[in-house]
Amino acid sequence: MPERLYPHEVLLAAFGIVLSTALVFVAGISATVTAQAVGGTVLFMGSVALLARLDAVAHVFRARLLLAYLATFFFYASVKQAVPALGLVTRDAWLLSADVFLFGITPAAWLQRWSTPWVNELFSASYLAFHGYLHLAMAWALVGPRARAERFFIDVFSAYLPGIAGYYLMPAIGPVAAWPELFTVPIEGGWFTQLNAAVVASGSSTYDLFPSLHTYITLVLLEHDRRQHPWRFRLMVPVAVAILMSTLVLRYHYAVDLLAGAVWFMVFRACFPGFRRAGRRGRRYRSTKRRRWASGDSPVRALKEEWTVVIRYTHDVEKTSEGWRIRRVMLAPSTTGATLWGWSA
Repeated sequence: MPERLYPHEVLLAAFGIVLSTALVFVAGISATVTAQAVGGTVLFMGSVALLARLDAVAHVFRARLLLAYLATFFFYASVKQAVPALGLVTRDAWLLSADVFLFGITPAAWLQRWSTPWVNELFSASYLAFHGYLHLAMAWALVGPRARAERFFIDVFSAYLPGIAGYYLMPAIGPVAAWPELFTVPIEGGWFTQLNAAVVASGSSTYDLFPSLHTYITLVLLEHDRRQHPWRFRLMVPVAVAILMSTLVLRYHYAVDLLAGAVWFMVFRACFPGFRRAGRRGRRYRSTKRRRWASGDSPVRALKEEWTVVIRYTHDVEKTSEGWRIRRVMLAPSTTGATLWGWSA
């Protein structure tokens, strides 16, 4: 289907255009982060157009779906440079005050009383389990039938962009980075704790707190599995609970980040089906119109044309040996005209 755009491709392209435009006006067109955003957006859109034209080639659709994964994490990583370039200030003070208002203390600080090596090891493994859940589910979808792969990528990667947009609405660096004085007990553990710390240090986009994608995308994955793979849904529910708890135990998030992730999920779940239906109606209309034009059933060709032309003139005649003959014909411009009697379908 060369003419079809997936919903997540529309959202990715729109996000890239908006981000690039904002960076051009604020950071300047010569800024490195602007060039990266513009180049990444153009490259993504051009690649989608090319792969869409090659859609009939076996397995090209898999490369196209995987392209959305790469573009999503490109925009996720760009948050680290784009937030300062746009002059956005961190909102950690607001998030901390919201936690204190709701709970009396930010739960990340309250939970440090149970910070022991084995607890940290358990929840470090849980935090990493989010990446395992996402990537193993994606791999399972990608190697399967086309319908299964498309459902997964549309459901999951359409959800990512509203989450990343939240980082620009409420940029923050997290309780352990913003308020180290609140934590008197260090995070100590074994191999999983060290691995998780290294992954976060190298892969974080710094301002990736609000909403918590570990909450939001985990809920999106669970919802997808509830509808498409009930066996995996039942298996992952307890793992999902541990993933959400790990964000607080390891001091990466405020509690309101998790609440925001749940709100983002509910809004996405309520609004996205309508967005998909609107996209399908638009594609059906464009596809039907193209088929009509290709078959010759265009709005112009489908009309029958009826014209009546009235011409007035005078003429001279002369008598010859063979009889009367018209010698000269003269049109009367002042009375000559063409009258359109009508169009009928």
